[in-house]
Amino acid sequence: MMIRKIGISVASLAILTSVSVFDVYGAGSKRMIEVSEQSANVVVNGQRVEGESFLYNGVTYVPARAIGEALGQEVDWDNNTQSVFVGAKINDQQGYRGTKTPYPFKETSYTKAPIGYEPIFINYIGRHGSRHLSSSKYDKTLFELLDIAEKDGQITNLGKELKKEIGNLMKVEKDHYGLLSTTGGEELKGIGARVGQNFKELFTSDKKVIAQATFKDRTPQSRDQFIEGLKESLGDNKVDILASAFEEGKDPYLRPYDLATKYNEYAEDGDWVKLYEDYVTQNTGTRYAKEVLLQFFSEGFYQRLNAGEFELKDEKGKVKLSNPTEAASNLYELYIISSNIKGEGDFEFGRYFTANQLKWYESIDNINDFYEKGPSLTSTDLPQNIIAPLVKELIVSTEQSIQQKDTAGIFRFAHAETIIPLSSFLDIAGANVSIDKPQDVTQNWNGSVISPMGANIQWILYSNGKDVLVKMLRNEEEIAFPIETKTYPYYKWEDVKAYYQNKLQKVGVSLDSSLEDNIELLQKKF
Repeated sequence: MMIRKIGISVASLAILTSVSVFDVYGAGSKRMIEVSEQSANVVVNGQRVEGESFLYNGVTYVPARAIGEALGQEVDWDNNTQSVFVGAKINDQQGYRGTKTPYPFKETSYTKAPIGYEPIFINYIGRHGSRHLSSSKYDKTLFELLDIAEKDGQITNLGKELKKEIGNLMKVEKDHYGLLSTTGGEELKGIGARVGQNFKELFTSDKKVIAQATFKDRTPQSRDQFIEGLKESLGDNKVDILASAFEEGKDPYLRPYDLATKYNEYAEDGDWVKLYEDYVTQNTGTRYAKEVLLQFFSEGFYQRLNAGEFELKDEKGKVKLSNPTEAASNLYELYIISSNIKGEGDFEFGRYFTANQLKWYESIDNINDFYEKGPSLTSTDLPQNIIAPLVKELIVSTEQSIQQKDTAGIFRFAHAETIIPLSSFLDIAGANVSIDKPQDVTQNWNGSVISPMGANIQWILYSNGKDVLVKMLRNEEEIAFPIETKTYPYYKWEDVKAYYQNKLQKVGVSLDSSLEDNIELLQKKF
């Protein structure tokens, strides 16, 4: 076997693919390596592929372009990311955003109500629309880490590009942290318009509309965008809209997690926390973090980060970046929020990840949300039980509307921390099964379906003048209640009310409890 020396940049090496390695990364440097000539016969779909191959460090490399083209795939080299792409590129059009997925509206047709039944009331719980970063943390700490690396001469050219891109993001985010984005406004305005279009006969001058929000700015903004879309769709129909927002610390319905003492202890240090941390720091997680970060830093700087040399804090002084896992996760957070702010700027943080890496980081986000806010472990119902006061309020307000006939709809605007436990307590399929093994969560629970940006659950009430039916929509699509019916997706309201009233009784929530009673219950029991 002949030995020869060649000068090869990592860019050139990346255009070769190993028969045993699938993810290839480059650092933009050039060095001399010794390789052995190695003849390898590569056959794709029965056709021999021509191309020079060689042996390096015990691995045989063959040309990626030849193989890709033989498979009918376009092959391209991106000098900015030092990456070779076979087929579709990794970019911000890709998914893997978990609960930060922009609102996934799809045109749909609805099942006609049984003969003689007309809509009489809508009870709506929704998440705010797509938003800016909630606060200055992921961007701030990652920018500071890159700045340190640059000052120490340990940053790559790609790292400098990333630092510049984060700097541009921070300019966009200044004075906008936590607010609804342009995309989010369009999402909520669209939902409101479709409610008006689909149920126009409901909104008459003799019926009021109640629209409530939490104290966080993005939910009143979502409420107002929804109302604007609703009004536009109704045209000349004049409706009395009562808009309000709960006071901070006095909202047991849309933000029960602010009040629930035992729940907050569980969220901070419950049994799920160690399970989650052990899963995140397993080999796959640490390997992906290193692969991602070595695009931006030298090996020596990575080792300093891995040794715990840095503790970078968010704007409130809380450490948000102290190790490679957190650094890579912070970059993923910038990726998933980039699709929420397309109207404010075009950021391409997805180019720094492979599809497998994005899938991994989404699974981590899903697991965290599942255990902290959702069905969680089989040993506890605490995360979902804190939403019981809201379910009580849904039943009571629906019953009142049936009796008094003076309200077209109640529309509430909240957060993922509201929608996720609500979906679980309502026993919606795919949202309510507890799981003890983190690796099994993503096979059974999908945050992008259960609580994307703008997520909503609607109860639409129908009456024939005597009996009352209800159907449930999630993200404007018909879904099932956890009880039997002969007229799916329409259910007898009395059956639905009885099912959830029974669940409320088991957790100690009475239908005649007041707002003050529910605040006290959360503080003392939950």
